[in-house]
Amino acid sequence: MRYIVVTDLDGTLLNHKTYDYAPALNAIEELNRREIPIILNSSKTNAEISDLRRELGNHEPFVCENGGIICGIGEIEYLATPREEFLDKLAAIKEKLQLRYGSFSEATVDDVVEWTGLDSTSAAKAMQRSATEPLFWQDSDSALDNFRRELEKLSLQCVKGGRFHHVMGNFNKASCFDKLKEYYAQAWGHQVSLLGQEEVGIIALGDSPNDLPMLEKANHAIVIPSPKGNNLKLNNSSVYYATQAAPHGWSEGINAFLSGY
Repeated sequence: MRYIVVTDLDGTLLNHKTYDYAPALNAIEELNRREIPIILNSSKTNAEISDLRRELGNHEPFVCENGGIICGIGEIEYLATPREEFLDKLAAIKEKLQLRYGSFSEATVDDVVEWTGLDSTSAAKAMQRSATEPLFWQDSDSALDNFRRELEKLSLQCVKGGRFHHVMGNFNKASCFDKLKEYYAQAWGHQVSLLGQEEVGIIALGDSPNDLPMLEKANHAIVIPSPKGNNLKLNNSSVYYATQAAPHGWSEGINAFLSGY
């Protein structure tokens, strides 16, 4: 079996506050040396991830907006209900329930700068969304429960990430797995066994609830501790819990996997 690495970004590869990834570069170089592809799978937008890929010299496929968009395996593939189709419905729910939150579709660039700590250019790229609507939640947990019930009636969901709650269709960060496995199986010249034996394995790294689907579906999972202390617990028989926050924990987890835990 050959492996690919599928990784979240904010709070996993990138430091939650500074977005620094320099301490993970040695582990990235080791994966490159071993020809283990690194696929970026984030709530970030196409524009944001494209910039980071250029910085890292990464030429692999990538996945945007919490699994809603797959890029780099041919034509851009949308797995999502387009955001434009549900924004009016979202506004109606907000008014009906009198909810308190800020949303990217209603925010200014300055708002997003304040919420994220990004510079204005990067914040503008974070707002270029096609599949998801990030919310800066300012209401209670009970209000969130009521909100989610209303969304379910519209076949939508609200998933918690590291900074925001993301309103989106019925997809997740694991929705891309079959496409990625097929892509690399073909690229590596493998044939899928009639018995169902996998030729492409996935190592997934994440830190937030929106990472749970991919962490639990992966062959091997690496959990990065959250700076907020709400660390994930997985239903996965092969999981490594890093002891350090991002990006040091990313490097720790990859090195642990490469050395066989």
